[in-house]
Amino acid sequence: MDSVPLRDWLNEDALVWRFPLFEQAPKTDAPEAWVAAFGAVARDLQCLRYGRAVTLDGLLWELIVNDEYYVIAGWHRPEEYVGDVGGFGIGHGLVMDAPVNEATVWVADVVQNELAGYEFVQWPSEGKHPLLPRLREQRPVWANPHTEDIVAPIGELCPQQLVCSGSACGGSVRTGLCSWP
Repeated sequence: MDSVPLRDWLNEDALVWRFPLFEQAPKTDAPEAWVAAFGAVARDLQCLRYGRAVTLDGLLWELIVNDEYYVIAGWHRPEEYVGDVGGFGIGHGLVMDAPVNEATVWVADVVQNELAGYEFVQWPSEGKHPLLPRLREQRPVWANPHTEDIVAPIGELCPQQLVCSGSACGGSVRTGLCSWP
């Protein structure tokens, strides 16, 4: 499936790209750094979510580049979406040619804030405090909020998942990180 920019008729000078949240992005002429940032964050969205259950399948990433080349990024909620999460779009002054590492940290931060603020979901979290998206040595990473230690690169959090049970998980079986590696 090829992706082509859609015209945003409310702002005729903007380009809009949309593609599935959890599928590999189709061939597109969207800025590569932003497509890569969306992919990294989507991989991590599949683990370490705590709070109310939310359905993200069916949402679309939405990338808008305005006539001054500033980016608005978020989720589009198509009519056929049957989940319980709203769409959003946020822009904070990053431009379409931002480096992939900066775009990745920014997208992770925006999605984390959206889930926590409106959907009452901590992500990514071990269940107490969300990890923090940070840029360390020019790499996008998740950091422990108390120690600032690097937990994992953004986009590589889920492969570290373990299934734990017993005292390591508070006496019950759950999927998640039993301890940081």
